[in-house]
Amino acid sequence: MSALLPAPARVSASGDPEPVDLAAVAALFEPPVIAAQAHTGELDFAQLPGAVKELLRGYTAPLRRETFTAGRLAAARATAALTGMPRWLSADARGAPRWPYGVAGSLSHTNRVALCVTGPDRGVGLGIDIEPLETGEELLSAVHYVCTPAERERLRDCPDPARAVLRLFCVKEALYKALPPDTQDGVSFQSVDLEWEEPPAGRDPGEPVRLRVVRGPVPGTTGRCAVVGSRMIAAVALPWPPEPGVSPTESRTSRTESRTSRTESRTSRTESRIQQDGQQT
Repeated sequence: MSALLPAPARVSASGDPEPVDLAAVAALFEPPVIAAQAHTGELDFAQLPGAVKELLRGYTAPLRRETFTAGRLAAARATAALTGMPRWLSADARGAPRWPYGVAGSLSHTNRVALCVTGPDRGVGLGIDIEPLETGEELLSAVHYVCTPAERERLRDCPDPARAVLRLFCVKEALYKALPPDTQDGVSFQSVDLEWEEPPAGRDPGEPVRLRVVRGPVPGTTGRCAVVGSRMIAAVALPWPPEPGVSPTESRTSRTESRTSRTESRTSRTESRIQQDGQQT
């Protein structure tokens, strides 16, 4: 399993499962990335490496296992295309994918398909999000959760508010994933304000729309969003600022070591509490 990957699933005449146009996905990013996909059901959860399956210990819901497996398969395909060797991703303390040294990447999935984008680690965080177009109608009922007051005001003049709120949701999700992990705390849908120009009527939905952060952790950052088939896909490439006097690579290594140290500290405290509980028992 570490070296061989199942061939991508063939698409039936009925279009089920619907493949994602990976060239359109990659075109949303600057600098260029490698994009890969996997559909639920291509690989059985039981076929994943043992250490990867262990990440879902306690999760028995079939759909959760299927989407997790598809995500790991998409990442293995993307890292194989980038490095020549498939990597089956582990996870950090938060459960987010842990990327191999020298690789930047991001994952997203629907109930049917998973997407992964990867590229050389050049100090740029990548974020991707994919959502079925019908999710836009569902998000309208949660618009006060997804959108800030300023964004809701802009939505009033949108000819297709469901499509607009879906773009906002996707870009905020992608932005969060692109942030350095140690700066994600406190970032929410309400802590990020986006501005954008609504596409004119008749415009090709596959043409990317740019959304700009006017309030949030990285003002001025832009995300790109487009309809690809029956899904909305958003992309964010975010330069990670180096620490003063430190190269970008050293800065990211420092962040990784810091996260590892915090995880080990939490583990140590947990083990201590377990030992104390056992003594008290």
